[in-house]
Amino acid sequence: MRGEGRPVPRLSDAPRGTYLRNCWYVAAWASDLDVAPMARVFLEEPVALFRDQAGKAHAIGGRCPHRFAPLGNGTVVDGALMCPYHGLRFDGEGHCVHNPHPGGQLPDARLPVYPLEERHGLLWIWMGDPAKADATRIPDFAWLTEPRWEAVRGATVAEGHYELYSDNILDLSHANFVHPALVASAFTEGERRFWQDGENVHAEYVRLDDYLSEGIGGMLGRIGRRQDFHGEVVWHAPAVLYFDFRAGDPGTPREHCTLLPSIHAFTPETPDTTHYFWATARDFALGNAQFAAGMRAALEYAFEQEDMPIIRDSHRLMRQRDFWDLRPLILNGDGGGVRARRMLQRLIERERQAEA
Repeated sequence: MRGEGRPVPRLSDAPRGTYLRNCWYVAAWASDLDVAPMARVFLEEPVALFRDQAGKAHAIGGRCPHRFAPLGNGTVVDGALMCPYHGLRFDGEGHCVHNPHPGGQLPDARLPVYPLEERHGLLWIWMGDPAKADATRIPDFAWLTEPRWEAVRGATVAEGHYELYSDNILDLSHANFVHPALVASAFTEGERRFWQDGENVHAEYVRLDDYLSEGIGGMLGRIGRRQDFHGEVVWHAPAVLYFDFRAGDPGTPREHCTLLPSIHAFTPETPDTTHYFWATARDFALGNAQFAAGMRAALEYAFEQEDMPIIRDSHRLMRQRDFWDLRPLILNGDGGGVRARRMLQRLIERERQAEA
């Protein structure tokens, strides 16, 4: 998804949302940031992404200090980002390095600079204290760029609070009611287990010797064949999730089952909108463009035409009320989402206390 043609979200001086800041969020697929910069909003802050002459990616404040134009809608000239309104240029350190107007004096202004790491085919941004940015805290999604895997991927902006999207991935039971092609007993009748590992939350679903959904069974060529299903979702604060989907003939050890790894990364744009980055990989049918196109189309439809509308409508009906203030019913499939929400609350509170 590129920023062209999409209106910049209306931002207020005082952010409406509450966010964890000293952490890594996904900013973009690395290959989507090429010669053209990007205008983005993360955690209600305007950000401009661009690459310098050496190809290094940078993230700086996205609002020009002159007449407040979106810098990400500009162009890169000699490795610096040029404002589309009056031509001032800024480098990756946020300094104005060129003034095309008479006199040419460089204004004494420095834009915010956000640590940005390029890893696993993604750009990861740190929206908090730059001094605390620790690249070792980026979750390991190395499979996204390993040759043995071929991934289909997408990115979009979804309406709805980002925690609602995390809830959706952690609770797989929704598949039987939202995704007609994914209906399977595993999601509603299988064994479920939820636990925490440090600051990570796990949700596990197991269903042995039963049928896969029509969609997944068709993708694997196993329609009508009984399978053992193992699914584990791992939530990394604040909203990056790994889904480990495995299926194999009954009795096959879990580690020998066919694996379909996927990532679902949710980066808040505003309290009402979320950047959604996703990918699913396979180690079969490699190089088969027709298979890849069909797989991508099916997943994109499930995420964007089935998940997003129901989450959007739920968000609207919440009418900006706090999730817990609405006293939600808790079902036995909510163990992952509840743990993730409570963990995030604790991390945000701990961050606030450290900054007080």
